[in-house]
Amino acid sequence: MMSADNPLINGILEDASQKAKDIVRKAEEECKKIIDEANEKAVKEAELEKRSYSVRLDRIELREESARKNIDRLSELKSLDSAYNLVMKEAEKRLADIVSSADFSRILISWIAEAAIGLDRKEAKVSFSEKAPVDEGMLREAEKLVKKETGADVSLSLDSSRVSSPGVILTSIDGKVSYNNQLDVRMRRYSRDIRRIIQEENAGQNSRKS
Repeated sequence: MMSADNPLINGILEDASQKAKDIVRKAEEECKKIIDEANEKAVKEAELEKRSYSVRLDRIELREESARKNIDRLSELKSLDSAYNLVMKEAEKRLADIVSSADFSRILISWIAEAAIGLDRKEAKVSFSEKAPVDEGMLREAEKLVKKETGADVSLSLDSSRVSSPGVILTSIDGKVSYNNQLDVRMRRYSRDIRRIIQEENAGQNSRKS
């Protein structure tokens, strides 16, 4: 008897064929699922890598911008320092000329009065430099100037001690308080204002250029 004519064999073959088809279909579905998941994972990883690259690129650009700003700032500071030094040297030169002139005594009188007002004592001793001497007549003029500016009466006397830089130092009678109005101290006192003026002028020039 041929197998084709055997219903039992035919049933087994058909059942086997159907199972084989089911196995192939499930395998194809599983394979598709694996491929889809792999593709989805690849897309996510690519997106993460893209974002990570973008973040790294942004950080690099920020560091580059920060470095450029630091370089510009250092250049500006060097330019300001150079300008400041030139101004201070010119100021020192001009002040040296003024110190050696006859008009410096009038300037000293104003410095004595300024120091007396700053010291805020009824009596004070005045130390001066040999390069720019002070006499009793200058003290009286300074006392008048204090009276005119503040209405206060002060009594000033010459101190036997000397100072190194042109200018004066006023000291209270008990020696506990003093006001230094020497030339080099005054220069340091106004150095911040000089630097600020130079900085503002430099900023104005850069603004006009842009």
